[in-house]
Amino acid sequence: MPRNPKKPARKLPSSIPLPPLPSKPPVFPKDSNGVRYWLIKTEPLSRIDPRSGNDVKFSLEDLSKVDREPWTGVRNYEAKNNMLNMAKDDVCLVYHSNCPNPGIVGVSRIASDHCKPDPLQYDRKSGYFDAKSTKETPRWWCPDVSFACRLRRKVSLAELKDNPDFKEMSLVKRGRLSVSPVRESEFKAILKIQEEGDGEEGEVEFDCNVKGMRIHD
Repeated sequence: MPRNPKKPARKLPSSIPLPPLPSKPPVFPKDSNGVRYWLIKTEPLSRIDPRSGNDVKFSLEDLSKVDREPWTGVRNYEAKNNMLNMAKDDVCLVYHSNCPNPGIVGVSRIASDHCKPDPLQYDRKSGYFDAKSTKETPRWWCPDVSFACRLRRKVSLAELKDNPDFKEMSLVKRGRLSVSPVRESEFKAILKIQEEGDGEEGEVEFDCNVKGMRIHD
């Protein structure tokens, strides 16, 4: 989970180690442009981390207001491996989770050449602190993510579950995974579905203010 944009970014160690090799190769191949597709989850509504007292909220709107954001707070080994398999310019669907109507709301890109140590693993006040991590041997890694565009409307999880074209999608089969691979065909099908919206009505379904935000064309 990314940081709250109201909080100052934490500095990474002055000597940043290179990430380890992924334990498993990517699930799906690159497309003709050398790009892979992924889905990343984030929480658009306020929720206070009881350990740090910080708000973990980070919506698509928040992502659109920064140049890039380290995708911190992932503490699942399969999701970690997926992030280690990411490459610069890979495309990520942005999914709003932990809200009344979860779903895909936008598109982002991987903005870093490779993953860096997740700084929250060193923060004793963070809910993502890991006592076994050291700056020499980090256990958790994250890429930088940048905003690309919003969809014309939210494509909800319920809608995807009702569509047989997505029955094999990782999000549908394994809904709790916070970073998951996406087939090129699934990505293109989602873009086709979002075109059914007019881009203005029902903006509350984005869980954030999307006025003035670049729309996928």
